[in-house]
Amino acid sequence: FPGASRSGTTILILLLWGMGRPLATEFSFLVGIPTMLAAGGLKLAGALREVAAGQTTENWPALGLAFVVSGVVSFIAVKWLLRFVQSHTFIGFGWYRIGLGLGLLLLFTA
Repeated sequence: FPGASRSGTTILILLLWGMGRPLATEFSFLVGIPTMLAAGGLKLAGALREVAAGQTTENWPALGLAFVVSGVVSFIAVKWLLRFVQSHTFIGFGWYRIGLGLGLLLLFTA
């Protein structure tokens, strides 16, 4: 479905199947790892082909720094979310998504 996130969909299905929030959330993130690695590997392979052909315009030090920073920030965000879902529900996030969706519909259909 357009607008449905992979993690949100897997968490919802696992909750409907009776799995607890923390375990469903952790599993959802683990399921995404192969997809993210494959997508990153594909982009890296394309960039390396450009380097081999002498067509690169990439700023490799900046890309390396961005890779490290995004990895650290992602790790912190996932750790925080896993602690958050142990004592909070996703109800607020659900209402936020409904409100955002309705707002976007009104904005783009008006």
